[in-house]
Order: sequence, then structure tokens, then C-alpha cells
Amino acid sequence: MEALELSTQSPAFQLSLRVRHPSIDPAALSREFAIEAEHSFQAGQPRRSRSGLTPGSVHAETYWLANLNPASWLDLTFPGRPSLEAAQKLMGAAVTQSLGWALSLSATRFRNRHAALLQQISSEGGRVTLLVALSAGTVSGFSLTPEVGRTFAELGITLEFEFTGD
Repeated sequence: MEALELSTQSPAFQLSLRVRHPSIDPAALSREFAIEAEHSFQAGQPRRSRSGLTPGSVHAETYWLANLNPASWLDLTFPGRPSLEAAQKLMGAAVTQSLGWALSLSATRFRNRHAALLQQISSEGGRVTLLVALSAGTVSGFSLTPEVGRTFAELGITLEFEFTGD
């Protein structure tokens, strides 16, 4: 059962979805994506100055950022087959440890569930980015298949990779 222990290790990467838009309500994005934002604000909302010395202004655009958990999207229920629960756990652990699988699952989910919203964001002048934070010490490489890359491109999602020194 060594493989089940993979799920307790710290993840080798973190995926986050970021949306910038001229005016969309961040609460609507949270509802549509069924994910609570880690950080968000709406265009036109008051913005405090960092120094506190100058008068506050307003946000020029909406900003929404949420962490993704592709393993939670796996719907692998096996009714009446409790012996297959271990398989479900192993597959979830594999998704959290394989960046290629996580990207593929993300592309499929965005295409199947959110294509219309992503198209709307783009047509209204917004930008969507999938942020991929990688720990250089734990990820030795990954593959991005042409199909996955094409899906992100068709959806208008920019992939942004950040390598950390861990």
C-alpha cells in the first residue's frame, strides 16, 4: 500500500485559475466555476492605497484567482464495489502527482463545462490564465500533449509556468 501514501506528500505543483475582466462580477465566476476565489475584487470597487498616504482609487478591472484541485473532479464511484475504493484513491493520488494528467483533466473539464463562459470572457475583453507553480526539486519534467495544448488555445486560456526553488 505504498502508493496510497502519495496523497499525503506535499504536491509537486499547484494549479490556479486567474481571470481578469473589464466588469464581470467575481461572485458570478465563483458560481460558474463552482470554486471559491482565494482573492478577488470587482471593477469599480474602492481600492486602498498601499501607503495610506494618497486617496484611494477604484479597481480598473475585475480580478479573480482560485486554486484548482483536479483530483476532486474525478467522479469514480463504484457502487456496491467497496474493494475499488483503493483504485479511486490511487487515481486521485496520481492526478495530484502527475502534472500532465492534471493539465489534461483541467483542459477536459474547462472544455466540457465552461467553454461558453470562457468564450464570453474573451469576447468581452477579459483574459484567463492557468497558473502552474512547479517545485523544481520535485518535478523533473512533464508532457503537454498537442490535444491538451490545442484545447487550452481554443478556450483562450494562457498557460503560465512558475518554477519555485523548493
